[in-house]
Amino acid sequence: MSPASKGRLIAELKARIAGHAPVSGRVTSAFPLGAPEIDGVLPEGGMKRGALHEVAAAAYLDMGAATGFLASLAACASRNSTLPVLWCETVRPPFDMGRLYGPGLSAFGLEPERIVHALPSGDADCLWAMEEALRSHAFAAVIGELDGCSVALNLTTTRRLQLAAEESGTPVLLFTGHAKEGASVAVTRWHVASAPSAVLSYVDEKEMLPGAACWQVALTRSRGGQPGSWLVEWNGMEAAFSAVARTEGDSCEREVAARHELAIIPFRQTV
Repeated sequence: MSPASKGRLIAELKARIAGHAPVSGRVTSAFPLGAPEIDGVLPEGGMKRGALHEVAAAAYLDMGAATGFLASLAACASRNSTLPVLWCETVRPPFDMGRLYGPGLSAFGLEPERIVHALPSGDADCLWAMEEALRSHAFAAVIGELDGCSVALNLTTTRRLQLAAEESGTPVLLFTGHAKEGASVAVTRWHVASAPSAVLSYVDEKEMLPGAACWQVALTRSRGGQPGSWLVEWNGMEAAFSAVARTEGDSCEREVAARHELAIIPFRQTV
């Protein structure tokens, strides 16, 4: 990206956030996820704000689920804040999933009008935009999508993101798809797999409606904390997770409900 293009990008971002004011009151060093089982194994009782956190899909078919989990984390991080959330993905999307879909994100507590959607030309520019956004202190959270196999993503670039996050106290969420993990200084690393939603209700005893969004989440790295794995549900109204335990007796019903959920709440749309 040329210096002129970078200047225009900075000017555009500043214009987009000009109407937002910083949240008043004390800002905690960590934001809780809402589930005591998860917050209890994280240092400081939640995810550290000034830190790099990585999210990956357990497999290619789990990419949609991982996007939903990522949006939910951003909703937790920006809870009680008036600042926008920056979501960066390159002009050519790193994953063949289409662009972000506002109504789907809104269902998970992340309103489209709060998202500044940046489209840098390449992976290096995406990392640069994320770092500059962190140093600007203008966002409640910064999200970036980069293929985990990208040559631009390495120990040095993740260290720069971590340092920028520490300086600003702003969380940065890095979505690496489902590729093999590389060297990183991320404070936490999450693997997300699809899970069927509980059945909410019946319609004429044939149609089943899905309940809350549900994921199988594994915390594979937690600096200063402990790893773990949970089946979690998301409450978009309260912007909080809850760990759940279910029997296998209703597996067929839950599988049908999960298929309905995927049809009702997409996170991406083709362009």
